[in-house]
Amino acid sequence: MTDELLKNASISNEETNKTVNEGAVENAATENAANENTVTGNAANKQSEATESVVENTATEKKAESNQSVEKAKPKDKKKCKLGDVAKCTIVLTVIALVAGLLLGIVNWVTYVDPDGVIAEKCTAQFGSETSVKDEKLASYDYDKNNYIESCFVAKNGEEIVGYCYYAVGGGAKDGSIELLVFIDKDGIIKEITVYEQGETAGYFDKVEKANKSKYVGLNAKTIKKLELVKNKSELEEGEISAVSSATYTSTGYHNAVAAAVYAYRTYISEA
Repeated sequence: MTDELLKNASISNEETNKTVNEGAVENAATENAANENTVTGNAANKQSEATESVVENTATEKKAESNQSVEKAKPKDKKKCKLGDVAKCTIVLTVIALVAGLLLGIVNWVTYVDPDGVIAEKCTAQFGSETSVKDEKLASYDYDKNNYIESCFVAKNGEEIVGYCYYAVGGGAKDGSIELLVFIDKDGIIKEITVYEQGETAGYFDKVEKANKSKYVGLNAKTIKKLELVKNKSELEEGEISAVSSATYTSTGYHNAVAAAVYAYRTYISEA
């Protein structure tokens, strides 16, 4: 009885140990499986994290490249805009210049006055002639470089000369030169003197013209021995003209223009 009990106890112990061992093996297997799952999960997580990191890096790189591309494109766009603006401005300014030039040309054409035509008309009117023609030779007798003849017109009735109109320039005036039209008839008499252009102070010029013009008109350019401007002389000889007090320079310019016309006329007739 005792032996059977011991035997049964031994069997029971073996079964218990076997059960325990089997449980331990199952637990170990479960732990291994759990460990494997953990490792697998960790690996998957690491792989997922790596994938996400790669994706993020790729997106970051693409964004950086996109930003660089935009930054590179911006200066070009600005440059294109600047070049476009310059081209537009150039075209606009060119059109404005062309239109302004065209309008100015039209205005000049409409308002243009031929200087020679004006003098010829004055010459014809002064002598009551049929025509007045420009004569280059008559304008070639210059008194000097400061006193000279700009042009000369001959008044004619058919082929008959009735007078001469000298466009004379006299230097030495206060504000430069005085330009006069000196009319000398066919007999050499200074018939008239008119102002063509002058820049003197109005008071001075008017004073000189009023005081001295009548002293020149009527002189015979053929027979006069001299034509001279003098100062502070009480008794004047033929051909001497007294300078106007306080307007000496203006008197000088006026006198020199008349003297240049007389010199040109005398030189011409002496050669004729």
